[in-house]
Amino acid sequence: MEKPSIAFYAPLKPPDHPIPSGDRRMAGNLYAALEKAGYNVFLASRYICYSKRWSEEYFNIRRQGAIEEAERLIKLWGQQKRKPDLWFSFHNYCKAPDWLGMHICNQLDIPLVLGKPCKTGQGPNGEWDKWRVEAQRCIAMAEANIVMTYNDKEYLESLVPKDKIFWIPPFLDINLLTNAQALESGTDADSLWSGGLKLFTPAMMRPGAKMESYKILSQALKLLDDRQWSLVIAGSGPGFDEVKAMFDWDTKNRVNLIGEVKPEEIFHLIDHADLLTWPGWREAYGMVYLEAASRGCPVAALNNTGVPLVVEHERSGLLATPPDVKSYSQILSRLLNNRHLVVSLAKGARDFFDNERSGGQTAGQLKQIIDPVLERPKPKVG
Repeated sequence: MEKPSIAFYAPLKPPDHPIPSGDRRMAGNLYAALEKAGYNVFLASRYICYSKRWSEEYFNIRRQGAIEEAERLIKLWGQQKRKPDLWFSFHNYCKAPDWLGMHICNQLDIPLVLGKPCKTGQGPNGEWDKWRVEAQRCIAMAEANIVMTYNDKEYLESLVPKDKIFWIPPFLDINLLTNAQALESGTDADSLWSGGLKLFTPAMMRPGAKMESYKILSQALKLLDDRQWSLVIAGSGPGFDEVKAMFDWDTKNRVNLIGEVKPEEIFHLIDHADLLTWPGWREAYGMVYLEAASRGCPVAALNNTGVPLVVEHERSGLLATPPDVKSYSQILSRLLNNRHLVVSLAKGARDFFDNERSGGQTAGQLKQIIDPVLERPKPKVG
């Protein structure tokens, strides 16, 4: 029997977009998991519905462009005498409503499933309200909405019946991870650390929550200035000089900012680190924590927002409660005092990933959600 055909689409950016991000990685993970579940998956379009600006002009441009792209696909599939059995859309939200999917599903009478639909905090004065209405229309139209955070679950429960909401925790397809490779410069990874517990922070340096995390990391380590540790920071961005200045207090040269490195080099560095130190201030969940767990590297982070979804306290790492500088410094101190705990958490991290957050397990969960959608008739939506 022919495999059901699923048209995969991400209105924010496609899974093969050149700019790396957590959203791009999760899109790729879902695509791979759908394939593992036994579906014939294909990328339907690279059209981007996302807009940085909320104006009426941009709204009309993005929506009209999506409808034109939808009509192009409908015509193409008509000529090929085929159409997908289901439209799977990843990350429909206020700044990227899936107009493409709504139009195609209505015209072709195929079901719509949403992965990670959500509401964001943009537009406190109502700037994005018109866009948000469109995203909510898409959520209401979907046969199934798959959520990955408690905030998204609560939000959707205010919009649609609970039997249209399905929970899948954040996961990672290990087959999509780049194989770890030595640093291109030929530098021995271990030589990047100057001694003590080897801490590693891989994160972009951009305004907002990322810079707040760097600030918390810097202030927490300053409280531990007399302890044995060294830190390697891999990342770059507009805030590089600001981050560098945050560690001016480090007169022992234990903080090494190595700039941006390739993804495969990141995994090489994780393999050599004792601990991944990224506070994760206001992280939706943070794919880097699952990447670390997949390599058996424990984590020190904050117990806030979606971080507890990807770091299990006392098993794959330690979480600071309350999520502040003092508490974060305390969990770092605890790890510096107890190497046996670090080793135990490393084993726990690998177990957590292998048994609970792998792509294979998620494939089974997706199949349980999607198969019933494919089997039941889809009501026409006007």
